[in-house]
Amino acid sequence: MGQDSGTGVAFTRNPATGEPELYGEYLQNAQGEDVVAGVRTPKKIAQLKEEMPEIYQQFKKVAESLERNYKDVQDLEFTIERGKTLDVADTFGETYRSCGCPHCR
Repeated sequence: MGQDSGTGVAFTRNPATGEPELYGEYLQNAQGEDVVAGVRTPKKIAQLKEEMPEIYQQFKKVAESLERNYKDVQDLEFTIERGKTLDVADTFGETYRSCGCPHCR
C-alpha cells in the first residue's frame, strides 16, 4: 500500500437524482472494507479525478462500459494498487426511482 494505492465504492449514477455521474467515495493507502468501516473519513470520488486523473479516467471508462453492458445503474467496488486499477467488482445499484427525472423513468 501507499499513497498510490487505495480502495473505493461508487455508483455509475447519482442514486438520489439518477444523473449519470460517478458518485461515491475512496481512501488512499487503504484496502478492502476500509471505506465503509468508518475508521477514516473517505474522500469524494470527484477528488480522485484531481489526485489520480489517469486512474479516474480508467475507472470511469470501466464504469460506463459496465452500465452500458448491463443497461442499469451499477454499484462498484474498486481497488487501486501502485497507481493502477486492478479490480472492479459490480452489482446492480439502486436509485430512488421516484425522483421522476428522465434518467430514472
